[in-house]
Amino acid sequence: EPRTQNPEPRTLLTMNELFGEQQWLIIVLVFFGVFFYIAWARKRDRKWIDQNFAKEQIRALSFGVGYFGKASDPGKVKSIRGLLLLLNDRLIFRSRNGKVELDIPGSTVTKIYHGTTHKGQDMSTSLMKIAFSTGPGEDDEDIPSFKVPSPPQWMQAIDNAFSVSVAKNE
Repeated sequence: EPRTQNPEPRTLLTMNELFGEQQWLIIVLVFFGVFFYIAWARKRDRKWIDQNFAKEQIRALSFGVGYFGKASDPGKVKSIRGLLLLLNDRLIFRSRNGKVELDIPGSTVTKIYHGTTHKGQDMSTSLMKIAFSTGPGEDDEDIPSFKVPSPPQWMQAIDNAFSVSVAKNE
């Protein structure tokens, strides 16, 4: 039997030839990469919560909350994403990377209200603002702003936990 000639040798494909017609593949990989990052971040945050707090203490929890800083913070308005955790005795915000944490004792919360501005800047979104006492004087108060899912439900949950006044708007 005669041998057939070897087919032409393979040539290496350039990246453009390999992915030039495969834009959909890149889009799918990016989508799933983002999806898995969010799932991993939530799992990590959930592990932190489980290690630090008993389930009976937790009244409400939201991931992906926007924190814009406290009114007393120097400089421009911040924009930090993280989780907001309402416990029986306090409210905790923790950034995704764990570098920013805000712990507000429930006994210091004086008022909760809705607003759209923070530090005089229009945020063009619905904000939940929490006034809390930082000292013995009447002027010793600070106000952090949060973008939370369902602000009225969060405000009601905080009111139920700490029995504070809920104002309609700023």
